[in-house]
Amino acid sequence: MENFNNHAPCLDKNCSWCCNPVKIDSKKILDGMPLPKDINGEDLFLKRVEVLLPEEKIETSKVFTYDCKNFDKDSGLCNDYENRPEICRNSTCIDPKSKVDVDEHHKNVTEQKFIKIIPMR
Repeated sequence: MENFNNHAPCLDKNCSWCCNPVKIDSKKILDGMPLPKDINGEDLFLKRVEVLLPEEKIETSKVFTYDCKNFDKDSGLCNDYENRPEICRNSTCIDPKSKVDVDEHHKNVTEQKFIKIIPMR
């Protein structure tokens, strides 16, 4: 029986790839996906000026980037992991049904290359 360790590896691997910065497909934002608020009702994610273009999908995809107020840049961890918003709970680096080993998946995801652009205003 194969034993695949298919949980989000961020804590085990000390990985903050998805939230350093927070990366959200522009299509979700343009379709009206709400961004999370903090306990005071203020935006938890602060939009960066930069836009990322995945090298493998440069013609069809762009990613908006945000700084999360709860991200600790020194430790690479979330300062409020237990109370993180749904978007963070629902985003995982690996599909639970995947047959891919978590180490191989982690390597593939974190080595994804982006081209950073600053749109003209």
